[in-house]
Amino acid sequence: MPLQGIGYRFDPGTLHSREGPPPWRAFFASTRRRYRLFRSTESRAGSPPASTALHPVSSLWLHVSEIPEPGGSVAIPRDEARHAFDVRRLGADDTITLFDGNGVLATARIQGERMSGERVPGERMPGERVPGERVQGARTRHGDRLVEVVTREVAPPLAPEVGVAFAVPKGDRLSLLLDGATQAGVSRLVPIECARSVVDADKLDRGERWQRILAEATKVAKRAWMPELVPGGALAAVARAERARGAAIAVAHTSGAEPISAWIGGLSPAVPRTVFIGPEGGFEDGEIAELRALGAAMVSLGPCVMRVELAAIAATVLLRA
Repeated sequence: MPLQGIGYRFDPGTLHSREGPPPWRAFFASTRRRYRLFRSTESRAGSPPASTALHPVSSLWLHVSEIPEPGGSVAIPRDEARHAFDVRRLGADDTITLFDGNGVLATARIQGERMSGERVPGERMPGERVPGERVQGARTRHGDRLVEVVTREVAPPLAPEVGVAFAVPKGDRLSLLLDGATQAGVSRLVPIECARSVVDADKLDRGERWQRILAEATKVAKRAWMPELVPGGALAAVARAERARGAAIAVAHTSGAEPISAWIGGLSPAVPRTVFIGPEGGFEDGEIAELRALGAAMVSLGPCVMRVELAAIAATVLLRA
């Protein structure tokens, strides 16, 4: 029994016809063209685009280095945009959220190319130019995707400021630490060098790879601010620097420690706080004594011993609770 489609009569009996392309392909192509033409006409008539309801502002976040004022365009690198256009199947007029990691958030509209043959009455097609007018396409010459900034705002950072000073773990465990702590809401990450450290803090590469991990984790967490990866140093030097900037400090310890919730309860909400996480062998007694002398509290993250990366994540979660 034939099926009646939009502008096409579809007969299942012709699915395997050997003459020309399969009829179902033309049926779906026609349906898609008509739908996109309807959506474009509706949005230009003053109604909000259908994509606004289907894809809210917080549905997809993309990281860019700079966000212009509303009306400006931003080029989304191909690697950054692949998830949006290949996985999420977003298209023209859909909205996304842009962030620069420094507090600036923007709602942006995807500038898309239409299929050949699609035309809104009174609208010029790509390639039709007015003398003196600069026509802006949907892609740059390098293949980056263009989006138009609709709204722009500066969001406040997470409060209170939460810092984690940690002994650098080996291998990819550092990636897990950076990723997990960022998603948990850490504000500052400070590598430290201890007596039992297996990796020197001053050898930590704070280059592109770590920044990329932080950016990806910030995107997942939908945060406006990326955490700051602070240059590392010796344990005592970092502790003194934290105290000098007005932060309360604590040491994750297993013996003679109070619950971290009790320590947090005694702090003013506006006071920055930093928890020190030692290496796998723990801090030496001399290091503990030095930290106590600087005003550090001994806090417990729970009844079990954790590795550095998990302890950093757990401390951040508890400080944000």
